[in-house]
This record gives sequence, structure tokens and C-alpha cells, in this order.
Amino acid sequence: MMQSLIGLGASLIAPSIMKKLKDQKVQVVHAMPGRVRLQSDHWKNEQIANALEREFSTIPLVKNVSASGITGSLLLEFTSDHLTPEQFDEIVQLAVTTSTDCYRYIDSKMKNSMKKGVHSVDTMIKKQTGGNADIESLLVLGLVFKGATGFTTNPAFAGSLLYWAYTLLTREDGRS
Repeated sequence: MMQSLIGLGASLIAPSIMKKLKDQKVQVVHAMPGRVRLQSDHWKNEQIANALEREFSTIPLVKNVSASGITGSLLLEFTSDHLTPEQFDEIVQLAVTTSTDCYRYIDSKMKNSMKKGVHSVDTMIKKQTGGNADIESLLVLGLVFKGATGFTTNPAFAGSLLYWAYTLLTREDGRS
């Protein structure tokens, strides 16, 4: 009941703030004097949660901060029981800015899924061949074959495939 009243009051008092929250997909999960819990699916990452905690721990208005990368929530306890709409808006904007600044340091979900898929295929190939082949060696073999057979139709492309195979075989990053 109290949450509904707070939500109704906030939507009546500050419609522009509520519109921004909706656009940014930030939700007020719980609010009471001196305390608010915000949630966003964009914050479901431990690196983002840690960055939010670091950022908000430096703000004098914030007494205590706790973020969860599992639930994507940010719990803030303030030194004051009441925030102005402008202060609340600044808090939300800071949370959004902090999280979006972290994106460049985080592997995408798609990349992580692709890595897992390649690792699974690589493991399967190694098991099936008794460790004699892996996904990279089969890729090099395919590049060499396609490059060698493609010289008559497109020598430039065939040459680039052979060069790519050569660089995979001779790289010195410890994975060859």
C-alpha cells in the first residue's frame, strides 16, 4: 500500500522524472524516507554493480550504498530523509551514466555465448581426434585448402586466405 502511494505521489509530483525513468528502464522498486531501491536490467553485471557502489560512495548525500549484479538493484540510504525532485533526478542520471560508462569494459553477452560455443566444439573435436586436432587446426586446414584451390578464380582472395592461415600458424601469443 505504502509503495503504491509513494509511486502515485512521485508520478503526480514529478511526471518528467518518471518519464525519464521509464525511458532509461530504471524502476523504483522500494522507497521510504531516506532510502530508495532502484532496479534496472542493464545493471545485472558485477562490474557495473561495483562501479555503482564506488561512484555513489563518494557522494556526500549518500550514507550507504549497496548494489547487486545479480538482481540489477541499487540500494541507496541518504543522509537526509527527503530528496528534492532535482536531487532524485541527478541520482538516477548518475546511476545511468555510471552503468553506461562500464559497457566498454564488459564482454558482450553475444561474445561470451560465442566463446562458449567455440570452446564446446573445440573440446568435442579434441575428444573425437584424441587430441590430434582442434578447431583452430581445422580452420587453418580449411583456409589452406580454399586458398590453394581458389587461385584460378580469384588469386587475391586465395592469397589472403593463405596468408591468414600462415599468420594463425606462426603467431607467437602462446596459442599456436
